[in-house]
Amino acid sequence: MKIGLMGCEFLSPNKGCEALTYSIISILNKLDCIENSSIIYNFSGTELGTIEKEFPKFKFINMKPKLKDITFKYFKALHSCDIIFDATMGDSFSDIYSKSYYNHLIHHKKIAEILCKNYILLPQTYGPFSDEKSEKSARGVFKKALKIYCRDEMSKKMLEDKFNIKNSELTSDMAFILPYKKDLYKFKKSNKKKIGINVSGLLYKGGFEKNNQFGLKINYKDFINKLIEYLNNNNYEVHLISHVIDLSDNAHDDDYKVCESLQKKYSKCVLSPIFNNPIEAKSYISNMDYFIGSRMHATIASFSSNVITIPISYSRKFEGLFNSLNYKYVINGKNEDVDSALKKVKEYLNNADKLKLQQDKSLKIIDEKCNSFIKSIENEIEKISR
Repeated sequence: MKIGLMGCEFLSPNKGCEALTYSIISILNKLDCIENSSIIYNFSGTELGTIEKEFPKFKFINMKPKLKDITFKYFKALHSCDIIFDATMGDSFSDIYSKSYYNHLIHHKKIAEILCKNYILLPQTYGPFSDEKSEKSARGVFKKALKIYCRDEMSKKMLEDKFNIKNSELTSDMAFILPYKKDLYKFKKSNKKKIGINVSGLLYKGGFEKNNQFGLKINYKDFINKLIEYLNNNNYEVHLISHVIDLSDNAHDDDYKVCESLQKKYSKCVLSPIFNNPIEAKSYISNMDYFIGSRMHATIASFSSNVITIPISYSRKFEGLFNSLNYKYVINGKNEDVDSALKKVKEYLNNADKLKLQQDKSLKIIDEKCNSFIKSIENEIEKISR
C-alpha cells in the first residue's frame, strides 16, 4: 500500500506539528490491514527526522512540494497513492496566520484531490476564515474530500452551518494517542511537587508581528514572570519546558531561548532538555505532577499522560478542543488579565483534586473518540484494499 501524508511535518521545530505525524503513523503501524514495507510518502517538504527509527515497519519516501520544486515525479507520487491523509498541521486550515500561506496550502490540497480520489482530512480545526475568497477555496476542498474528521465541536458546527456539510465525523486530536516512555528521563529526588510551565516564545514576544497579534488581554510576559515567582515561593519544583525548539539566530518561532533566559533569571527553575521528537517531549512532560501550557499540543501531551493540566488559551482551538471534553479549566488569555489569570491558577492548583476528577472523565471521552476514529480509519483502508 502507498500512503501519502500532507500537512504532517516529520521534522519541525514545533513538536506539536510533529506529534500529529507521529500519532497518525503510530495508528497505521498498529493496523493489521497495512502490511510491512508499505510506503509512506512525506509531502510536507520537511526532512524525515527520527521517524524511520521509531517506525521501521514502513518505507518512507521524502517528496518536495514547494512550488518551485514541483516536478512530474511529485505528481506521479501523488497519483500512485492509494490514500492521502491531510492534517494541515492541526490548525492551519485557516487564513488567520497568513493568507498567502493559506492559499499555498489550498493549492496543494486541490492538486492532491485531483490526483487521488481517496483524500481524507484528518482531525483538525477548520477556520476561522477572514473573507469570502478563503471560504470559497475551502468549500472546494471540502466538497471533494472522501472523508472529513473534526477534532472539536466548534469546527463540526461551522462545517454544518457555513458549508452545509452534514457527514463530518467528530473525534478528538490525534496527539492524544501519541506514545511516550515515562522512564526515558531520570529526575532528582525531591519533596517538592514538579510543575511544568510550557512558555510560548511566540506569545512572549507578542506574536509573529510582535504587536499582540492574537489580541490578548493578558500581558503574557508579565504573567509568566509572576507565575514563576509565585511557584518558586510556594515550594514547587518548576520545570521550564519548550515545545517549539528552533535554535537558529533568526528563529521565527522558538520557546527554548526564552526558557533559557528565564532559567538564568530564576535559577531555582529546571530547564528541560532539547527534544528531538514529540515522543521525547511527552515522555519528559509525563513526569510532572502539574502542567501549565500555552502550546496546545504541549497541554495535550500532559493531559493524555495523566498530568493535571491548566491550558493557557490564545485561540479558540483550545476552547473548542477542551470544551468537547467537558474540561472547563482553561484560562483564556483574551479574557483574563495578569491578576485574574494568576488568581485562577492558584485556585486550580488548590483544587487539583477537582481537576483530576474531571480529567479522568475527559480521558474516557478521549478513549471513546479515538477508538472510534481508529476503527473508522481502518474501515476506510480496508475498503480501498478490496
